[in-house]
Amino acid sequence: MIPAAPVLTEPSETAHALAGLALSVRLDDLPAAVVAQAKRILRDTVGVMLGGAALPEIRNLAAIAPGLAAGGASLFGTGTRAAAHMAALVNGTGGVSLELDEGNQFAVNHPGVHIIPALWALAEEEGASGAALLEALVAGYEIAVRVGAATKLRGPVHPFGTHTIIGTAVGAARLLGFDAALTARSIELAAGLPIASSQMAANSGASVRNLFTGFTNHNGLLAAKLARAGFCGEPGALETVFGRILGERFGIAVEARIEDFYLTRNYFKIYACSRWNHAPIEAARDLRAAHGLTPAMIDRVVVHTYDPATRLGGGRVANAYAAKHSIPFNVAAQLMHGSNDVGVYNEAVVHDPALVDLVARVTVREDPALTALLPGVRAARVEIGLRDGRVVSAQSDTPIGGFDNPLPEADLRAKFRRLAALTLAEPAIDALEADLARIESLDRIGPV
Repeated sequence: MIPAAPVLTEPSETAHALAGLALSVRLDDLPAAVVAQAKRILRDTVGVMLGGAALPEIRNLAAIAPGLAAGGASLFGTGTRAAAHMAALVNGTGGVSLELDEGNQFAVNHPGVHIIPALWALAEEEGASGAALLEALVAGYEIAVRVGAATKLRGPVHPFGTHTIIGTAVGAARLLGFDAALTARSIELAAGLPIASSQMAANSGASVRNLFTGFTNHNGLLAAKLARAGFCGEPGALETVFGRILGERFGIAVEARIEDFYLTRNYFKIYACSRWNHAPIEAARDLRAAHGLTPAMIDRVVVHTYDPATRLGGGRVANAYAAKHSIPFNVAAQLMHGSNDVGVYNEAVVHDPALVDLVARVTVREDPALTALLPGVRAARVEIGLRDGRVVSAQSDTPIGGFDNPLPEADLRAKFRRLAALTLAEPAIDALEADLARIESLDRIGPV
């Protein structure tokens, strides 16, 4: 006989504790600095979603999205809409594709772009207020970082598509008004829905890596809806998936209330490449400026960095996207072009014989002393052997954009406007920026 109600499992103590912590977040109780930083993260992520929407593969994905799942959520940078989970997929994929999305080194991940596309789409679908969106963002972000910090991923696993799905599900549960029990079910269900996430996807220049982020948004949003529909997760899935399958270990101690907000210790990017490249880029920049270096003067370059940044040590770069995930390329580009902006990552630059030759002279090594500084410090040291026999070196401990070396507000606004301009006209950017600045006072997200 068919049962009258779904058969449910009981979530683990960890899932219940995380649900309780998520529900303790109340916008009215948050420190002003936390609210201000949440709004910066929201603005930055909206900017990268708009900029990424200009890419041809994102335009093509947006074109087919309404046919896959029709609905009323915005596909950023287009005039079309789709169901919230589909908009989360499209906008999440676009938001990560330029490699300019914010991140958090304590999560070893990028919570904003894994959470905000889903929450924005769901807020539109549900008619939620700006205050509800901000509250869900803070709750989801803080849970995502805690789960990420508790996870030691296996070497072949790329962080994207993994543990941030818990934060996405938490934020969705908050927007849907779930109680503690249903939030815990959403968490445990989401823990069973990450994808097989390969580091080599990024290193080889495969754009499936950007879909890792899109599907975190998609699956995390659906996890909450599926929990409400009566589906349940494996008890202890957090420990199993993140501690034994995707990760080597998982250990978390969940506090009763958030006092220390990881959200205020994030970073914003101005170099259009993996954050693991940023310290080597800045050390190379300093050496180029201090010694007037040109490629013809350079015999060899050795980059000393931390594990896991050594994953980006490959010197053979297949295409412009793979270049964003190669320390040798990024150091060589800085030494040759003095730039790591979006314009450097194109096929002409990547395959320029002179740059290819310089890339081949760069090697990457782990320095255990730098690894020991993690997660608080992500440093790198660059040593350059010159053809005249000299060896020069420089170290970067705090690349620009981090909480310990923040970008000025004017620079963050300029970045937002520059990226938004790839798909919006200036009057629309003005209106959007004004709405984002007062997001907590908006009755509904939809009109934005």
